[in-house]
Order: sequence, then structure tokens, then C-alpha cells
Amino acid sequence: MRAIFSTILLSSLGSTVLWLLLVPSFSAQTQSDGLVGLLGMERQVLGVVGALLVGVWADRGLIGRKFALLQGAQLVLAVLFLVMTWWGTAGPEFVLVWTALRFALVGASSVLAYRLLADVSGSNARGAVLQMVTSPQGAMVFAAVICAAVPAWTSHTLVVALLFDIVTAVLVIALLMARQEEGEGEFGFEWRNVLGRGVDAVRSYWLPELWPWNLIQIVFLVSLSGMMVYASVIAEAQDLVPTGMAFSGAWFFYGLAFWVTAPLLRDHERAGRWALVFAGVLTACGVAGVLAGHGAFPVHMALYVVLTFVNAYWIHFTNARVLEPAPAARIGQIRASMIFYLGLVFGVGEQLVGLLLELRSGLLLLGLAHVAGGILLAGSLLVIRTRTRRTLVPAG
Repeated sequence: MRAIFSTILLSSLGSTVLWLLLVPSFSAQTQSDGLVGLLGMERQVLGVVGALLVGVWADRGLIGRKFALLQGAQLVLAVLFLVMTWWGTAGPEFVLVWTALRFALVGASSVLAYRLLADVSGSNARGAVLQMVTSPQGAMVFAAVICAAVPAWTSHTLVVALLFDIVTAVLVIALLMARQEEGEGEFGFEWRNVLGRGVDAVRSYWLPELWPWNLIQIVFLVSLSGMMVYASVIAEAQDLVPTGMAFSGAWFFYGLAFWVTAPLLRDHERAGRWALVFAGVLTACGVAGVLAGHGAFPVHMALYVVLTFVNAYWIHFTNARVLEPAPAARIGQIRASMIFYLGLVFGVGEQLVGLLLELRSGLLLLGLAHVAGGILLAGSLLVIRTRTRRTLVPAG
């Protein structure tokens, strides 16, 4: 299990370093918050497309070999981008197309990573927590440190990111191919029924066994979307540290939050109480954001850090609650469907928040959204807790 954990984390580290250094480079190239939001939306939406394509494929075994195949495709894309950068022909249009392809593969890899971790840990819920820790989000705690250091010694940050992505892809492929995979399975992808399998994965999210946590997760996703653009706007507006270092530093706390909050899921009952606490913190952050106003960027920097912990815990909590009762034969499809809804809501949210924050009242409206989301989440938990207690009380 430790070897699989490390291999998946290394894979995520390559794509995460690339993303954190790509965004400031793209922002400087285009000088547009709207296009940065579009890049974020594209990353999220195409990531879910990749996840849906492999949902059924992941449930048919030979996960290690399939993961290695996707790493090979990522390696080819990284080499292509590096060559185009050296030739000076990697314009905004190329970056947008390349990002779509690259993060479609990242989304597909995340489903396979979950299946690997769920199998070796013996638990759907535990596999979900481990997968988020080793995901690109969890890898940010290490990637942010790397990305903050790179601009200090070279101005060719994007070239460094692509070289790092190439090296990690080669290492991951070598580790996966050296591992002996047990069990049988089907390796063929079966392109003829891709659309039907994607539709099946989308529907899997609404299986009766997953109710009501699937709906609660949607509420959470809506209330905390747009974090990438929020961090980008704060990094550009503040004058305490260079913009690139501030943006990478913001994602350090985002990744750290996944590692710090993961142990809080060990006890089932306490996990519910912690979820209620974090819902209250979300509401308080929204109130503080409204009161801080548009120009108080140091306050918003602090709020962003706190919100990363709220976001990380609720991703862990709802993922575990949704996947815990999931049928074993369909957990790959269900995980793909969860990534679909997460990426769809977060992706559209990045674009909407990017446009919203171009308005002078944008930070005020974002704070009000956090207040509403915190209240809805806390209310949902209290209703579930009350109904559960009534069910457990014996008659008479």
C-alpha cells in the first residue's frame, strides 16, 4: 500500500507543479482574469470528461497497467509542449487546447488511482480519503514549495515545470511496470460504447444507496467553488510578496489542508461533528469577507487560508459518506460520477467567480455565497442527525 500511495502522489506532483507554474505564466501572457477563469474551468470540465471515459474501464481490473498507459500519454504531451515553448509558438490558443488534453488524462488517472487505493486499503471510504491526499489537490502541499522556489533562481518557470512533469511521468511508469499485478481483467478500452458508459457513470451518482449525501455534496461544491480564481485575484492585488510566489503559497495551504484534515475522518461519529464545525466556519468566513470589503486583501488572504481547510475537510467528508455504501462492482463508475459533478460545479464556478471578481462588489457577493452555503450545510447535518436519532430510539 505504501508503494502505491507514493507512486500516485508522485504522479500528482508532476501535474500539480505544472499547473501552479502554468497559471501565472498564462495570466502574464493574456492579462485577463476572464481567460484565467476559462483556463480553470477547462481544467475542471475536461478533467471530468476523462474521468467519465474510464469509469467502467477502471472496474474491469488491471488498474496498474492502465495507469501506466495514461502516464505515457501525459509524457508525450509534456514533450510536445516543451518543444513548442522552445520554438516560441505556444500561444494562448495552444495552451488552452493542450490544457484540455492534459487534464482530461489527469481526471482519468484519478479514477484509476482511487480504484488502486480502495483495493489495497480494503475500504471504499478510506480509499476516498487516501486518494484525495495523493491527488493533485493533496500534492499541492509539496508542489507549492517547489513552485515558490523556482522563480527565485530562474525566469524560465514553464520550462522547468514541463521538465519536472516529464521526469515524474518516467519514474511513475517505471514504478508501475515493476509492480506485479495480481488478478485478471480486461485491458481493452472498447471505444464503440464510450458515450453509453459515460452516461452510466453520470447516473451512478444518483443511486438510492448514496442518498442524501450526494445532494449534500452538490450544495457544498456550489458554496465553495471558484477558489483558484479567488487565490489568483488576491495574489495579483496584494503587494507583500511577488505574485507568482503568492499564488503558489496559496496552494500550499490548499494542499496542506487535505493532509491535516484527513485524520479527522477516522472516527465516524466525530467526523459528523467536525463537519458541523467546518460548516459554521464557512458561515463565519462569509460574514468576515462581507465586512472586510473590496480593498482589505490581507484579510482575504487569511480568509482564503481558512477556507482551504473547510474545502478540504468537506471534500473528504462527503466523498467518504457517498462512497462508503457504494456497490463494490461500480465504485469506479461512482467515483467517476463524483469527479464529474465536482469538476462541473467547480469548473463553471471558476468561470463565474472570475467574471464576478471583475466587478467591484464581487468579493461582497462571494462572501454572501459562503454565508448561504454554510447555513445550508449546517442545516442539512442537523436534520440528518435528528432523523438518525429518532430511528435509533427503540419503540416503547
